[in-house]
Amino acid sequence: MQIRRILGLAGLGLLVACGVGTSEVDSGVPDVAADVAADVAADVPLAPSDVEGADAPYTGYTRPEAGEPVDPAEIAEVTALYLDLLKQTRWLGVTDERVHGWPRSDAEGRYWYGTWWSGVKILKENGKVRYLHSQDGADNNGMRSGPLLVGAVFAERLWGGHELLVRKLVRGFTSWGKVMERTDGVDVTPMLARAAYPASITSTDDGREIRIDYDLNHPGVIEGRYDPEDPPPSLYVLNPVNPTWGEVWLKNKRSKDDVGHMLLGLAFVEACEATGSADLQADIAEARELYAAWARRVEDDGWKVATVGEDWTVYWPNEDLAFFVQVLNAECKGMLATRLYGRGDGGTLACGNGLSNIDEVWGLKNDLHQIERSFHEAAAALADLRGQPELAWAMREGLTVRLDKVMDAVEEPERPFGLSGNEDLAELVVMSGVVGVPLTWREVRFLHQRVRDAHASYLADPLNPVYHVFEAATPDGEYAYEPSGQGLFWRYLPALLGACASPQWSPASKPLLDCVAVKAAAL
Repeated sequence: MQIRRILGLAGLGLLVACGVGTSEVDSGVPDVAADVAADVAADVPLAPSDVEGADAPYTGYTRPEAGEPVDPAEIAEVTALYLDLLKQTRWLGVTDERVHGWPRSDAEGRYWYGTWWSGVKILKENGKVRYLHSQDGADNNGMRSGPLLVGAVFAERLWGGHELLVRKLVRGFTSWGKVMERTDGVDVTPMLARAAYPASITSTDDGREIRIDYDLNHPGVIEGRYDPEDPPPSLYVLNPVNPTWGEVWLKNKRSKDDVGHMLLGLAFVEACEATGSADLQADIAEARELYAAWARRVEDDGWKVATVGEDWTVYWPNEDLAFFVQVLNAECKGMLATRLYGRGDGGTLACGNGLSNIDEVWGLKNDLHQIERSFHEAAAALADLRGQPELAWAMREGLTVRLDKVMDAVEEPERPFGLSGNEDLAELVVMSGVVGVPLTWREVRFLHQRVRDAHASYLADPLNPVYHVFEAATPDGEYAYEPSGQGLFWRYLPALLGACASPQWSPASKPLLDCVAVKAAAL
């Protein structure tokens, strides 16, 4: 089993796997981890009731003051740096150029969409641009596409003019369900692929010519494919009769790892629904229907994520990427976010404030922290969206405990904490604010320093060709698909716009940006 894939306590040998589901539904799905549940229970050092605040009743929400106040002049200075960062990196333009999947310019008018990929090289050859996908393919595209969707939503709410990028990303989410459809009577829906590789095609969207090169993924190659001791995270599976794109290859195992990011993006895109075009409204409704049905299936299957094998037989992978850990509520927040999206309430789940014994614990792999934070944030946002205020505030209280724990550790460097760097911590801070946790001056000051770091690093070369690949003056060569810098991950650069655009931003938060200046920027 790949239980060690996520957890890997440094030398402590803590294993966590899926126990018997909390649902009383007998789905007939194999319990892939019943054999290790007893061992897990013996190994876990803390029960949720031992975690500070885990079982606290809903009593409202306040936070004590923390940190030195930031004066308006400093807020204005950081706001100017932040807006300059977005402008000089061409964040919205570069993101729109890079997000791809199937073009609107397809002469046959097949379903167009875009996602943000891993495993892509940008090659400029004889003045022409090609996006070359590697043969091992992409993993966890939702981890990047989800935050990018949130940022695009904020830009659209603030300035308008970015609805097409929002639509492209929403339709990218839907594409992972459409690729599972067949015309020969085989019906495995609702199910989501990990990634999809239709025929290679040249896009001329928006006057830019891009060759989208999927040739190496027909099929791709995954190392260790037949190693029973360490099965790969996905296999390439052929759908020869897809009604949308014809013959298409897909990576089959839908990982839970990026689902929290995806659900958070889908929650915030609904903020554009009332004022968006009829086309955007239709895209949102289609994605919502698909993901709600998928979420209900995961719950009904005992919190396991179904997929298909190379013969299109449905099965439930026994690797931990494809089931939710239920021992001692370890991943209760993930199940809660999924349940909220699928059925609109918490059902019988009792997640307290969303914290468990594995949250922000030193020694756990950073992947786990990213997964758990994203589900925690998604649960807070979705509880608010679905009219469950007590659940929403309980989740925010848990996020506050996370923030206090890691911020205390930052101030006392000798105390280890789970996050691997400032970028990860910045993600937790800003996204907690986006879903309604009031930020303190301490957290505002921390984010301001991350903006300064990002401005200095992303703009170390203000004419960096990675931001200008399509310009004639940019020479042939290989360019990074994702620009890199310090302070903030590329996918979270626009998240700070949430201080001025998130419908859940708390009025009790200390001011992060000058929102008058932000709204006037019209990027």
